[in-house]
Amino acid sequence: MKYYPIYLSLKNRRVLIVGAGAVAWQKIPALLESEAQLRIVAPEALAEIQDLAQTHKVEWVRRPYQSPDMESVDLVIAATDDPVLQKRVAAEARERRIWVNVVDVTPLCDFIAPAIVSQGDLQIAISTGGASPALAKHVRQKLAAVIGPEYGDLVRLLQRYRPDILKLPKDKRQSVWDAVVTQPFLDQLKRDGMKSAEDRLKELLYGKSRI
Repeated sequence: MKYYPIYLSLKNRRVLIVGAGAVAWQKIPALLESEAQLRIVAPEALAEIQDLAQTHKVEWVRRPYQSPDMESVDLVIAATDDPVLQKRVAAEARERRIWVNVVDVTPLCDFIAPAIVSQGDLQIAISTGGASPALAKHVRQKLAAVIGPEYGDLVRLLQRYRPDILKLPKDKRQSVWDAVVTQPFLDQLKRDGMKSAEDRLKELLYGKSRI
């Protein structure tokens, strides 16, 4: 079976995490960055999760999972090593037509979480279809060695100037893309910094130099 790759907008969406140990903690930072509203259900929690609850960044329900915990949630993650609880959470989520992920138990998952290489808003997702998370991690480490911070800087630069680029005539617009989305431009950004790269982009955009 092939998985359909997708990026979800979870802003202000309610996500239920069953479990509050090390596995849950691995999922939480990315979910918070996506501005999801997290409800965590578990009798005990890591100190880091307790700190987030005390500062109202997550909701921690300090007891075992109960079926009503799924009310009004949009996504469920079972981060527990209890096989009976894993199956129960997966089954009850499906009964409610809620997407569920049971960490490291692919047959119980509606979706799987890829390994991520991230630089700013640039994200590269790596998946083996659940066959080998270790291989996905290996590929992520190899990509992380070559996708440096300059890639995130380029994304920020292009976000800022994209409206002006899109106003250009088609041929001119393509010429700008061809000049900027290149290894030499990334090398300049890495070597000389954002201001130098931005000045070069302005020259290309506003006709002060030839492309």
